Amino acid sequence: MTGTKTAARDVSAELAYLTRALKAPTLRESAGRLAERARSESWTHEEYLAACLQRKIAARDAHLAKAGSEPPGSRPAKASRNSTSTTPAA
Repeated sequence: MTGTKTAARDVSAELAYLTRALKAPTLRESAGRLAERARSESWTHEEYLAACLQRKIAARDAHLAKAGSEPPGSRPAKASRNSTSTTPAA
């Protein structure tokens, strides 16, 4: 056998590992359903990835709402102490 052939990949096991490493159980649970939908609706790879990421963000936001926290980026950043104010002093 030549060195150009690669070993068969177990994509299911790889996805299970990667979603555990990312601490993304909801993504692991929804990836298969999203893949089936992507195949049936002829999604591009980018559309499938966007759907997966949207699902992950929705799960994170739901978790934060349940915990009473706000999702990242929902509040404006605080100004640093060293920044200069554009408001004139009274």
